[in-house]
Amino acid sequence: MDAYKRGDYETALRVVRPLAEEGDDAAQHLLGDMFQRGQGVRRDFREAEKWYRRSAERGNVSSQDSLGLMYLTGKRKEIIPSDKNKAAEWFRKAAGKGNADNLAWRMASANAQFSLGYMHEEGWGIRQTKVHAYAWYNLAAARGHAQARTRRQHLAEGMTKNQMARAQRFSEDLEHWIAGGGEPPPPAFVSDAELKRLGGGSGFLVDLEGRIVTNYHVVEDCDSVAVQRKVAADREEAPHEAKIEGVDITNDLALLRASPEVGERAVFGRATRADLGETVVVAGYPLHGIVESELNVTTGTLNVTTGSVSALAGADDDMNFLQVDATVQSGNSGGPLLDGAGNVIGVVTKMLNIRWFEEKTGRLEEGRGFAIKGPLVRSFLDIQGVTYRRASSSARLSTERLAERAGTFTVAIHCYKVVP
Repeated sequence: MDAYKRGDYETALRVVRPLAEEGDDAAQHLLGDMFQRGQGVRRDFREAEKWYRRSAERGNVSSQDSLGLMYLTGKRKEIIPSDKNKAAEWFRKAAGKGNADNLAWRMASANAQFSLGYMHEEGWGIRQTKVHAYAWYNLAAARGHAQARTRRQHLAEGMTKNQMARAQRFSEDLEHWIAGGGEPPPPAFVSDAELKRLGGGSGFLVDLEGRIVTNYHVVEDCDSVAVQRKVAADREEAPHEAKIEGVDITNDLALLRASPEVGERAVFGRATRADLGETVVVAGYPLHGIVESELNVTTGTLNVTTGSVSALAGADDDMNFLQVDATVQSGNSGGPLLDGAGNVIGVVTKMLNIRWFEEKTGRLEEGRGFAIKGPLVRSFLDIQGVTYRRASSSARLSTERLAERAGTFTVAIHCYKVVP
């Protein structure tokens, strides 16, 4: 190590190679470093992977972390291809040694904890879940990992109180495991058999890269999200996994990212505001997977009668919302509100609270809904850096044509939780 630190790689190699071959895990780790960096030897990723693996199998935490990072990023596809399964496996091994006596090992363990957090936050080969990401960042931050503290704070800004409480509990479980008690953490890779569907809602595509707008409340408690589009009366496309890219909790908006192959992008209307009495269409998948899976388009208060903007404000005169008399059901949340030309002028967010309306007016009405106004939705997309289309709404389409157009970009959203 003295020779290595002063840059005398020839001497370091002469001493360390026989020790590595004899099975010394510290020597094997150093030899892996030298091959990966080309220090005193020709750079060779396969040799680096071999020595890291031998050292990691002997319990060397630094090698476990280095091996996980090598599998996570990959080293030239034809040499060491990226393998997220292997990366998570080795990171978990290293993450459990957070209380090691060896300072270098504790640092390596914190690095592995941070990496697991980042994999969960970004959905890199494992289920995207803020709760698990926050918990792993929590562990790494407690051991002085500066990036983990920064990512944890950033993540917390988009989490609910429920999610924060679950993350803290999971952090405690992980610390108990690291201290030598309890069971190891659940696998980072969750099979479909371990997922339970919570419910879902609707959404719509807004750009060519597969980004989808929906309500935040539709996805806030999901460990996994999938989107699916009905392409014909008797045929559905296979679900596409989606990742949460951005949220606006205050305005109940979320931005997902799936495959660009899911469908076509919607077009926003150019008008800065809707007009009272304007014809509107609500498109979505009400009670998807429970009642029916076909895209349901409602254009009036009952069945297929024409709907309209009935108020330019929501409950308690909230100016961020429109009130519509097109029928809105459970599952429509997050779907587009369209004008007569098929352009998006809002995002459906909730049904009328019938009890609240009866108390306020003395009348009992069902099905009346609210939508987040288009300019607010576009501002959210601008902040997220999304390039979307706008067009004038001069032309008017038939109900059949509106339904056909909405079907090209409206998707059902499935929300899943990991079964405890």
